[in-house]
Amino acid sequence: MTDNCKLITVKAWIGALRLWSLTAATIPVLVGSALAWREESFSWAIFALTMFSGWALQIAVNLLNTYGDYKSGVDQSKKKATCEILINGEFKPSEILISAVAVVVAGALLGVWAAYLSSWKLLFFAFPGVLGVIGYTTGTKFKYMGIGVPVVFLLMGVVMVMAAYYAHSIALTWTAFVVSLPVSCLVAVILHGNDLRDFESDGAVGIRTTALQLGLSRAKIFFCILHASAYIAVVIGVVSGLLPFWALLALLTAPISLKVCRTCLTTFKPGAELPEARSLVAVSAQVHLLFGILLAIGLAVG
Repeated sequence: MTDNCKLITVKAWIGALRLWSLTAATIPVLVGSALAWREESFSWAIFALTMFSGWALQIAVNLLNTYGDYKSGVDQSKKKATCEILINGEFKPSEILISAVAVVVAGALLGVWAAYLSSWKLLFFAFPGVLGVIGYTTGTKFKYMGIGVPVVFLLMGVVMVMAAYYAHSIALTWTAFVVSLPVSCLVAVILHGNDLRDFESDGAVGIRTTALQLGLSRAKIFFCILHASAYIAVVIGVVSGLLPFWALLALLTAPISLKVCRTCLTTFKPGAELPEARSLVAVSAQVHLLFGILLAIGLAVG
């Protein structure tokens, strides 16, 4: 195999795995672990295992999303699919499915290892996470039922943050729950932005997303509510004394959220080819990453 072929293969796999999306799994683990650090119950081994497990499950859901959208005919019916590796023949559907199963198993085993070092009760968090991965666009197909946003809100926010915290501390607290809420809002708004971008194409192929169920006008307002709720949750957490003052560092990202919300309410129109539509996803992902890092720092030093 030539160097050029190797480069093409590596590039194709990066596209298939969507490695840039790993921030969605990184932030909840980071925030939950930062809270454990603040409470002096942090373990580097647990941190590594929970992080790698989260990454594996994120990659698995990316692969299964590609496979599920292709097998359901969704991506083949759109003018511009989110991931075109099956449409253009770079991979066979069986290759993507086998890879997804392998990564799910790897993520589950890492979770079991973390539970072995921590507490077997950690598996009560891991089990719904694995089910969510499998059922997003395959099996139950949450995405097509219009409950993708609430499922992501719960699993990649509340459950993942509290699981990371529990793995370290073997405890459940109101503080862990409160700190999970802004993460939940911001990871959910990434998916909702994606649904807004694909509002017309999803409707054309019969997908029932949260955005389609709300209608375009209300879906745009909901996008802004999710952004705003993240900041409100942090302020309430600090005012109530559950979160340290330094958690307010996360509010430094508010101007970015305000700008993307203004775009959503004014110049945004659905369409994967439009820069304003793509910005809803890209900027929301940026906010999620920066907000999460600042929140984790605030928890750790506070």
